[in-house]
Amino acid sequence: MRRIGKPPSVANRFRHLKVLRTAVNSPLVSICVPTIGRLEYLSSALHSLREQTYENYEVIVLDNASGSEAQSVLAEFALTSSNVRILRVDERVSMFANFNRGIRAAAGEYVVFFHDDDNYDPSFLDEHIAALEANPCAAFASCNWNVIDGEGRLTIRRRWIAKTGTWGGRYFIERLIRRGRSELATPALVFRRDVVKACGFDERCPIHWGDFTILMRIAERWDVAVLADTLFSWRAHGKNSSSMVFSRSIPLRTQVLHDYCAEYAARHPDDSAFLGRLRRLVNRGHNQGLLWGWLVASDDVESSACRRLLQSSSRPTTVRVLRLLESAGLTVDCRRALVPAARYVIDLIGI
Repeated sequence: MRRIGKPPSVANRFRHLKVLRTAVNSPLVSICVPTIGRLEYLSSALHSLREQTYENYEVIVLDNASGSEAQSVLAEFALTSSNVRILRVDERVSMFANFNRGIRAAAGEYVVFFHDDDNYDPSFLDEHIAALEANPCAAFASCNWNVIDGEGRLTIRRRWIAKTGTWGGRYFIERLIRRGRSELATPALVFRRDVVKACGFDERCPIHWGDFTILMRIAERWDVAVLADTLFSWRAHGKNSSSMVFSRSIPLRTQVLHDYCAEYAARHPDDSAFLGRLRRLVNRGHNQGLLWGWLVASDDVESSACRRLLQSSSRPTTVRVLRLLESAGLTVDCRRALVPAARYVIDLIGI
């Protein structure tokens, strides 16, 4: 992994470029705010945008058929600054289609999506833009992050990035498939506009796990900049578009990753060793995901569904062990009490 580093010459060059671009009134960053009008969180998200220490940006609100109350909030927000545009559709479009509207409209060299229910540290833009300016081979940048609940209380700390630096694209792809979950939260990604505009968000991909495919396609040709600082908070509130029980989400994730492997094989027919490793990781992740789903299941119906899927993936011994544990008194409530310790261990050993 290459360290980003910030020698004086790079820092001074970045400050000079920032002043120059501001002087010619050309935004360096386009902040897209996709929203369906979740009023309970929208004002907080807009506030964290206004608190950014970086100033050379434009705001493109992607109003995805929000209600009248949200429209009033957005209109009032737009009146406070000349760098805010509202792009509204009256009939709701898919999440990736909404993202693509923002990419097409963006004028900045970098594009970021500030989701309407998340919070961003005031230095979020400053740190990410500095990382990308210092690393021209990186297509996007992201950071460590927290999970907060609907009231803004910290529930989980995501510290998967050990050191600020860059990851090679193939390393990123393998790491993503190995973990099978988002180390780099999609709402905390800052993209080079030309890169993401060239590929776009594939609207054929499902919103569940489809971002994996998009990021891995980019990483086949580009590096990834990562920051060990915690600069973003993802809000889990039960109404997230990505919410889905494990017995449904894991088979879908497995299919998405197998489909990506087929794509990769077509694009890189001579890279069979790497491809074979990816496919083995997909299969391993399928079973690990269902085991986790059994552990965190909120009821017996969901835990039974995870067991059946493990059985169908030729894991009868695993299923027998799970049944023994259940018959020995490891109920749904008991298992869920073990989740914090299990999550700590899994994060510690990196699976």
